[in-house]
Amino acid sequence: MFILCNPHNPTGRIFTREELQRLADICIKNNVLIVADEIHGDLIRRNQTFTPIAKTVDNDCHIITFTAINKTFNTAGLHCTNVIISDPEKRQNFSETLGMQLPSPFTIAALIAVYNEGEEWLEQLNEYLDGTMEYVKNFLAKNLPTVKVRIPEGTYVMWMDFRGYGLSAKEVHDRIYNKANVLLEDGEMFGVEGEGFQRICIPSPRPLIKKALERIAAEFKDVESKSLLKS
Repeated sequence: MFILCNPHNPTGRIFTREELQRLADICIKNNVLIVADEIHGDLIRRNQTFTPIAKTVDNDCHIITFTAINKTFNTAGLHCTNVIISDPEKRQNFSETLGMQLPSPFTIAALIAVYNEGEEWLEQLNEYLDGTMEYVKNFLAKNLPTVKVRIPEGTYVMWMDFRGYGLSAKEVHDRIYNKANVLLEDGEMFGVEGEGFQRICIPSPRPLIKKALERIAAEFKDVESKSLLKS
């Protein structure tokens, strides 16, 4: 089994059609089932295009796709995920293993409502997220230029690199969580490669993001000054 996360979390990378086709070809050749987590597929940044991997192949019987409304429409409490399995045998095995799972009436109503009437809201959301990400990028460039960040191709998370300060991951955590009183997510939760990174989710109102960044900047002011002197 190959588990694909596209758009990727936490980096926000959207894989190209060519990359997805190549991946599918390799998996088909080696009899590897692809499980595609495409839950962030609606949250695409400006001028980007998202392609579901099932659309890159002629026969998607070797692909299981997961989508959901929980990230896009902030309905995680409804516990609703769409599982798309085109192969009848795999679908039967999945149903027998999972058992009968009935969503609540609230979940069904929400699912129908957002798919039928939520497009305009989603467009406004993505526009607002684009603006907030621009704000975060510009704020860091002005106040914490040692912290490296880029606007992702998809998702609503930004992957911030604090390694330029030469601090341990533990000290970065302490400054942000305990001193600035801001709750981000340590990069280590995504594996050893994430050490020194912080993940920030930015769907919150922009004034709240501004306040969080100002608190963080205040706690890193001393090491930022030293970093600028070295450069």
